[in-house]
Amino acid sequence: MKVRYISSFAVGTLHAMVNKALLGMVCRIFPGQVECYASASAMPHLEVDDAPMHRLHIPAGASRPRMLLRYLASAAANIRLLLTSRPGDLLIYNFNNVMSLRAIDFINRRLRRRIVIFCHGEMEYLTNSGRHTRAYKRLMSRLTCSYFRRRDAAPGMRFVVLGDVILRNLRPLLSEAMYERFESIDHPLIMPDAEPAPRTPGRPLNIGTAGILNSYKGSDRLLELARRLKGNPAVKLHVVGHMQCDPRPYAEAGVTLPPDPTRPLEPDDFAARVGALDYILLLYPTDTYRLIASGAVLDCLRYGKPLVGLRTEYFQYLFDKFGAFGMLADDMGELESIIATLPAEATPPYEAMRRAAAALSPEALTPRLRRILTR
Repeated sequence: MKVRYISSFAVGTLHAMVNKALLGMVCRIFPGQVECYASASAMPHLEVDDAPMHRLHIPAGASRPRMLLRYLASAAANIRLLLTSRPGDLLIYNFNNVMSLRAIDFINRRLRRRIVIFCHGEMEYLTNSGRHTRAYKRLMSRLTCSYFRRRDAAPGMRFVVLGDVILRNLRPLLSEAMYERFESIDHPLIMPDAEPAPRTPGRPLNIGTAGILNSYKGSDRLLELARRLKGNPAVKLHVVGHMQCDPRPYAEAGVTLPPDPTRPLEPDDFAARVGALDYILLLYPTDTYRLIASGAVLDCLRYGKPLVGLRTEYFQYLFDKFGAFGMLADDMGELESIIATLPAEATPPYEAMRRAAAALSPEALTPRLRRILTR
């Protein structure tokens, strides 16, 4: 038996932590049996000693045409790797490209391979499809909803979501047969080697977003908050990561931006900028992140930075499970009050962070993934 670990969509550092963590866990479960398929730009961020790497030709770039090409190239690779698999093989897709989902289902009704697909942000389309105006987002929404609202999936196909709360929230949205195809495991976390830097007394609080910033992830609310806090010398707002919106209004409102906010940061630069923050700010709408995990909230644990942000069901799930590693507000007014009164010398909630980081480590999560993959 061969295990094909297929990372056909990620380029560069996209989803690098979860993809590498999952690959390492799969290699522990199936030593010497795993082969990894990935784009050339993602390979350096995925390498695990026990998994030979096979290059997939996946175009990079964040423009809409390049994104469409990437979805199509990824879908073609997903289908080809299924067609070239052998009886008894296990195929693990670490990203659910809904452009290939129906084709994989159709083919597997004949091939009967064992397939496990990890679900990410596409599951939110099941509840918020009407929010999106971009053509490709509307297409993704239709493809997601039309597939998962079917009665059942092909034999051998199973899906994994990254959190028990997500699995629970899916139940009323799916048929009983489709729901039975789903499992859950928490989002794995790989901790950096460096310890978090202590805060220098006497300077303003540095609070910033981490990762991609767009309208869905709260860009409008960040701009609103920046304008409200512009006259407060005790607080400095930052954007650490790639902005998928016009950066000029943010600079005008006093937000500190990367040198080129329209491009993703290199890993070392990202780590250094997050390390200089005192709090990580997350401004996702309170009615989102019911069906999706957040890699950004895990950056709080990775870099030892407390979370301050708007309450979502996923954030509350993590706080309930591991202890509060920050502060959550129910609206922007309450959030502004929290930020304005943050104690300058407060000790971060390191105990809750350590407890969560230990529980989310690949080593701790491997037994649960083993049960999922060997069913």
